[in-house]
Amino acid sequence: MCGICGVYEYASSMRVDGQRLARMNATITHRGPDDDGFFVRDRVGLAMRRLRIIDLAGGKQPITNEDETVTIVFNGEIYNYRELRRELVTRGHRFRTQSDTEVVVHAYEEFGTRCVERLDGMFAFAIYDERVPAAHRLFLARDPFGKKPLYYADLGQTLIFGSEIKPILEDPRVSRDVDFEALHHYLSLLVIPAPWSIFQSIRKLPAGHWMLVDRDGSRIERYWSCETNEAQTALPEADAIDEVRRLLFRAVEKRLVADVPLGAFLSGGLDSSLVVAIMARLSGQPVKTLSVGFEGPRSHNELPFARRLAEHCRTDHIELMLKPDVVSMVHDVVHYADEPFGISSALPSLLIARAARERLTVVLTGDGGDEMFGGYSHYLWERWATAFRRLPRVADSVLLTAAGTLGRRVDGRAGALRSRITRFVSNARRPDVARRLGWGSAFSHDEKIALYSDDLAHLAAGATTAVLERHLDHSHHLEPAALQNRLDVELWLPDEMLAKVDRMTMGASIEARCPLLDRDLARFLFGLPFSQKVPGSRGRHLKHLLRRVAADLLPADLLARPKQGFNVPLDAWFRGDAGDLLTDVLSPERIRRRGWFRPEAVAELVSAHRAGQAKFSNRLYALFSLELWAQEYLS
Repeated sequence: MCGICGVYEYASSMRVDGQRLARMNATITHRGPDDDGFFVRDRVGLAMRRLRIIDLAGGKQPITNEDETVTIVFNGEIYNYRELRRELVTRGHRFRTQSDTEVVVHAYEEFGTRCVERLDGMFAFAIYDERVPAAHRLFLARDPFGKKPLYYADLGQTLIFGSEIKPILEDPRVSRDVDFEALHHYLSLLVIPAPWSIFQSIRKLPAGHWMLVDRDGSRIERYWSCETNEAQTALPEADAIDEVRRLLFRAVEKRLVADVPLGAFLSGGLDSSLVVAIMARLSGQPVKTLSVGFEGPRSHNELPFARRLAEHCRTDHIELMLKPDVVSMVHDVVHYADEPFGISSALPSLLIARAARERLTVVLTGDGGDEMFGGYSHYLWERWATAFRRLPRVADSVLLTAAGTLGRRVDGRAGALRSRITRFVSNARRPDVARRLGWGSAFSHDEKIALYSDDLAHLAAGATTAVLERHLDHSHHLEPAALQNRLDVELWLPDEMLAKVDRMTMGASIEARCPLLDRDLARFLFGLPFSQKVPGSRGRHLKHLLRRVAADLLPADLLARPKQGFNVPLDAWFRGDAGDLLTDVLSPERIRRRGWFRPEAVAELVSAHRAGQAKFSNRLYALFSLELWAQEYLS
């Protein structure tokens, strides 16, 4: 596990600046505090920072093939590297180390760009191939789900890449001009979707893609998608459950390989609890677990449930309590995220990662369970919306009138129910991607337009729905709930969930592994109809297969509890101890100087939320994070 960066000069007369490459590499020391490595050959420079996990003595990078004509810098872990190594040895390859990185080098030698199809793991890497002197090509690749990040800037004469944006910005040729189209999408999605970045000059290599660079330019190809693994064949339920159980145990077992201390994050929810329960079955000693809770409403505190599971599995358990002043940690979140990142759960993610680093180097998490097994409530909303659209339009008025009788309070059960009914009715008859934004976006299109200053009024012509639509080009044969699942897997999983996990854990110099996003498990699950994972319209049918597997592994009371989510109590915090910080960061003076939004529009959001007249915490956190990002990266 590490961070990588590098430079490729298209013209053979150009030479890489070794000192600048060293400065680039220094910006990602947190990703690999144990070691560094460099390769500079005329117009190509590769660099890496290493967090030692496997083959502590022999895994130093860069690593080459036997005759040093193929060189790699690698970020990630390959879980099937031992099997691949045995195959490659039979094909005549010779190895000098026991590391998974060297296996990737020889796999590229043997299979070319298709080597990525043989890799089971999480990865982003760069391979410089000198075997054809006239070509001197650079091969960049990112894993199927996008667990590991890869940014690049193609400046015409030069291509610069890195695990983060920070090393790329070390080159003065890279502009810091903001990509306002990306900002437009951020305000709805709370993240910057690939291939955009917040900077016009920098892009993300999307998940499941590779890039090939030579003197004639670069090309990008997709090598993996949900569709390529999708046979959509239902199995007898007993057979499906048995296979999911087998694959889950194998997925966890593969991720227990490490030459350093290893443990798990335990939220108290179904996904992380099941991962820990399987770890406990496979391990010969108590599993080290960590959990985090929040001061504030009990609805945001899962510590009792995590403690119950820790006691059940007899883990070596540590608990942390997060206070409202943690919002001051957002400066650190902004620094590690590199881009505006409007997901407030990044705060506890960074805190728990830092605590874990005191005694662990590798942690297993439950991330990906909702996407793989169907755990989000909007899948049920889609089922209800399908039925609702068969009703006459008068049903809309009836439901909205009923919601209005619940009163005007924004807090409490009545307020939450009124909000859900209003959101459901307002979106149920809209097109697929518009419904998805309606179920869970921060700012709607009209709300963004009302927010923009005259300088950004031109963004009114851009629709974020088009970003979602491109992920569904070959998926419209799926039922509506499965379409929404496709968007979660292809957009929100890499750009929100996994971006958060990678940036915050690597910010604390710790590696996170996600067994629920195992390659073989995913292939099996994508081969099932979505209705087999979410078979009914009632809440207990979410994650149906996963719950059946968990039935004999988890206590019944934990299995029966409703989904809670890893949510920060921002509503209460922004009305309480963190309110002054919010007001200061989003003051009219700051907003006016930035010039992007109308100060009075932002002030109205802040005032209404702090007065308890509305719940705008997600929107305010998005603006709050954006302004702090701008102060660090643009000032």
